[in-house]
Amino acid sequence: MTKAHPETAGLTPIVPATALFRGLAPTYARELSGYLHRIGVVNSSDAIRALLIGLEQFSAERNVSLTAVYPVAWPEALQYLCDARSEEEWAILLSQTPAAPQAAAHKISRGASQMVQSLDASCDSTGMSPRIAVLLGIWVLTAVVIAHSGPVDADITLKDLAKS
Repeated sequence: MTKAHPETAGLTPIVPATALFRGLAPTYARELSGYLHRIGVVNSSDAIRALLIGLEQFSAERNVSLTAVYPVAWPEALQYLCDARSEEEWAILLSQTPAAPQAAAHKISRGASQMVQSLDASCDSTGMSPRIAVLLGIWVLTAVVIAHSGPVDADITLKDLAKS
C-alpha cells in the first residue's frame, strides 16, 4: 500500500522501502555477482566478503554505523527475500560457486569498490540518504548470502557476518 506525501499529494506515491528492496536487492546482487565474476572473483565466499568490505567502506565514509544497523536489518531482509524467489531461482542467481578458487586480494578490493560505487549511484540517482543506501546494501548482501547458502541456511551465514 502506498501513501501520498502531503507536499506531492496526487503526484508521486511513497512506497515502503521493503517493497522496493525486495525487487532491487536480487537485481543488484545478480549484477554485482556478474561484475565480480568478470574481474575474477569466482568463489561465492569471496563475493560475500567483497560486498561486505564495500558496505563497510561505504557506511564508514558516510558516518552510518553498520554495527548498529546490520543486526536489525538482515533478519527483515532475510524474511522478505526468502519468499521473493524459489530455491531454484536463488541457486542460479550467483555466477560464483563455493568450490571455485579463491580470488586475490586486489580482486576482492575491486569488488568492494564496485559495491561502494553502486551504493553511491543509488544515492545520486534517487536522492536516497546514505542510511537508506546502507540498508539497501544489507539487503543486497542478504540476497547474495541466500544465493550462496540457500534460503534455509542463510541465517547462519548472516549471523556469522554480524559477529565479524
